[in-house]
Amino acid sequence: MYKLSYMKPAVLLLLIAISTILSCKKKEYSLPPLSDKSAINMEVKQDLTVDPGGNTLYLVNHTSQIIPVWDYGTGRSSRQTDTIHFAFKGDYVVRRSAMTGGGVVQLDSIVVHVTADNLNYVNDPLWNALTGGVGQEKTWVLDINTTVFDGPLFFYGTDNGWNGDCMKTGGDCWSWAPKYADNAWLMPAGDYGTMTFSLKGGPFVKVVHTQVPSRGTENGTYYLDINTKKLTMTDATPIHDASRDACVAAWGNIRLISLTEKSMQLGVMRTSCDGPALMVYNYVAKQ
Repeated sequence: MYKLSYMKPAVLLLLIAISTILSCKKKEYSLPPLSDKSAINMEVKQDLTVDPGGNTLYLVNHTSQIIPVWDYGTGRSSRQTDTIHFAFKGDYVVRRSAMTGGGVVQLDSIVVHVTADNLNYVNDPLWNALTGGVGQEKTWVLDINTTVFDGPLFFYGTDNGWNGDCMKTGGDCWSWAPKYADNAWLMPAGDYGTMTFSLKGGPFVKVVHTQVPSRGTENGTYYLDINTKKLTMTDATPIHDASRDACVAAWGNIRLISLTEKSMQLGVMRTSCDGPALMVYNYVAKQ
């Protein structure tokens, strides 16, 4: 038998390598078991005191260590508690699921009956500017021709909001409003399609994407929160350019930057490509 001190270097290295491999144990990773849906309490409650027609809905998660996912027909939410208002009567299906350590658990859906309209929830100057009012609809196009704005696309910091104001003291607040005439490289000229917000029987939105063929025509719903100045679009996305389609993780989560009867600015968070920033697309009402 060779003594270790007299072994050839190549043999010694081989023995060390074999010893290292044998001493290493492969770590095994596994997810915790998937929770049974009976162990998850995600409550859906109608407030008939506030609205006799059942227009107000409370979504409450009572289970710890999960992320609730609510899909209530006119929008989606992942808040632990949320308040939803349905302006129009009808039957709404609330789909519930929970994101747990073991995976996604699907709960039984709940059907909510709303027996009367409550148009107070959409009777606001901002709702009227967006849609033309109850029973109406309004179509918007990208301001690629710079009829109102200097360009179709501006850039803001991640903490800018309504009117471009900074929403956080010392936050990431800045702006760049490039003139399209000097920065045509931002996006090609052309027809970008239409975006129609309706209040005919419900908050419906139709978007025709002519520059993003993979999206084509999208039909969805939307909700405008006049207090937070946020617009949520479900199953539809605002008109945008194809080159930035993959730069945004959540096209339906939108900050309202400005809105008048003739013009609108919608901000979406860029999560990839050139780094975090608020991309603000500028629109004008179609004549």
